[in-house]
Amino acid sequence: RRLRHLRNIAARNIINKNGYRLLDTYFTLHLCDNAKIYKEFYKSEVIKNSLNPTWRSLDFGIMPDRLDTSVSCFVVRIWGGKKEHFQLLIEWKVNLDGLKYLGQQIHARNPNEIIFGLNDGYYGASFEQKDHSGTLKNSLLQVDQNCVRNSYDVFSLLRLHRAQCAIKQTQVTVQKIGREIEEKLRCTSTSNELKKESECLQLKILVLRNELERQKKALGQEVALLHKEKNTLHDRENAFGTEYQKLQEHNESLHELRKECTAKRELFLKTNAQQTIRCKQLLSELSYIYPIDLNDQKDYFVCGVKLPNSEDFQAKDDGSIAVALGYTAHLVSMISYFLQVPLRYPIIHKGSRSTIKDNINDKLTEKEREFPLYPKGGEKLQFEYGVYLLNKNIAQV
Repeated sequence: RRLRHLRNIAARNIINKNGYRLLDTYFTLHLCDNAKIYKEFYKSEVIKNSLNPTWRSLDFGIMPDRLDTSVSCFVVRIWGGKKEHFQLLIEWKVNLDGLKYLGQQIHARNPNEIIFGLNDGYYGASFEQKDHSGTLKNSLLQVDQNCVRNSYDVFSLLRLHRAQCAIKQTQVTVQKIGREIEEKLRCTSTSNELKKESECLQLKILVLRNELERQKKALGQEVALLHKEKNTLHDRENAFGTEYQKLQEHNESLHELRKECTAKRELFLKTNAQQTIRCKQLLSELSYIYPIDLNDQKDYFVCGVKLPNSEDFQAKDDGSIAVALGYTAHLVSMISYFLQVPLRYPIIHKGSRSTIKDNINDKLTEKEREFPLYPKGGEKLQFEYGVYLLNKNIAQV
């Protein structure tokens, strides 16, 4: 039985010395000789919370390539603990040829028992019971007679040895050829990777060149557009310059107009003041032309002619009334003219035969709008209405 025949390992009835109820466990395999135990060449997975772990089948693919799997003797170490803290629980230097066949199923009754699964079943250590009644003087070997058979002769053993040597040599040759194939595959894989990388780089270069051409074309279009925009901006700048010159000229013209306006305003104010003074002079001169006097009886006289009371025209001299109203009408007309205030009711001055018009009342016909300011030869109602309109004009001015 060799290491290459080993399929899996299990442990039963592990004695827990750490104080935990259950442990996390894994095992390691080590090569050894008579004086030294070497570094592990295989480490199993960790089984959580168990004192009877059965680890999965050994993965020979993760073992070192040059490991000699024909050995029968090696060291098994079982580690236990919690989280990341593990310590050695069992260490056993095992010889596969010295193991006892246990059957096709795992059977374990002893503490810290390690069971090895091989091709034909499970194997474990042989636990011999001591005889407490006394020491046997003679040890007897009992053999089942049905299992006894003749051994090989010398020639058969020689042929078997030569066959084993040929098999060993073939295995060495197969391993050598396998390593050569792996080396070639590795070189081929490297070459393929380089070729693949080269093709990728060439593809990237092609894509970048196409992108460069596209960017150059786009840049050319942008440059042409930039020149066009510059020309447009230059034309606008010239147009703005021309308009700015015009604006300067307009500003200068506006400045001159402002000066002229200021001068005209001053002239207007001066003329207006002179006109006001002249108007006052003319109005004061009217008081000399048509002097108005008041006697002790509170009667008004215009140029020596008594002004009648507008509320009582009875027993009065019609001639003096017509003269007084003619003076008054002419005085009101002159004041309106000097003040430049149009009268609501226009006066037609004819001396003592003056009249007044009503252009506001829409119920009157064109012939009925003129009313006399003298009582003689007219109806009394029209005369009184004419005096009423004259009083309205006096109130206006």
